[in-house]
Amino acid sequence: MKFHISPRAYAKVLLHTSKYPHKAVNGVLLGDETLQDGEVYVLDAVPLFHICLGLAPMLEVALARVDIYCKESGLQIVGYYQANEHINDNSPNVICYKIAEKICDQFNNAFILMVDNTKLSVPCEEIACKCYVVQDNKWKQSDKDLLLDGGEDTLSLTTDLLDGKAYQSLIDFDNHLDDITQDWLNKDINRLVDLSLAT
Repeated sequence: MKFHISPRAYAKVLLHTSKYPHKAVNGVLLGDETLQDGEVYVLDAVPLFHICLGLAPMLEVALARVDIYCKESGLQIVGYYQANEHINDNSPNVICYKIAEKICDQFNNAFILMVDNTKLSVPCEEIACKCYVVQDNKWKQSDKDLLLDGGEDTLSLTTDLLDGKAYQSLIDFDNHLDDITQDWLNKDINRLVDLSLAT
């Protein structure tokens, strides 16, 4: 199984991580409902939390809202991402596995994207994520399955967004719950990414 990460999804994951460098953050990855040639295409990311990642009631509300958006948009939750609080802690934890398993109940080929804090830098010189998939009923790291669409161009775009402090305008679900006028779909950032890709 190959997992293709779009520039939009990758940029949002790193922007979320950069907005809260002193905290753990998480979110879900959205993709096409249909598998193409046995490969999963991640088209977008929805930042969820930075305060308490595994708080069940808030998680249920967030996933329900994301699910409604997916049904309206022809998308599906295909994966989960997380960045841990400490720079040397780059492995999935209990919360990560629980949420990922919940996603697996709806999408068999779901995967975990862990941000590798040791590879976070500006400029972005390499993909700062690790991929975990289910093999023999256990979650195992499998980076050969992770492909960054756009390669160097996506890393360059992400560098530009980080340099321009675009993370300051990123809204996660915690922000939305504090002020429901805040757009957790981050349409402004989507436009920034699309505009950069078009030039």
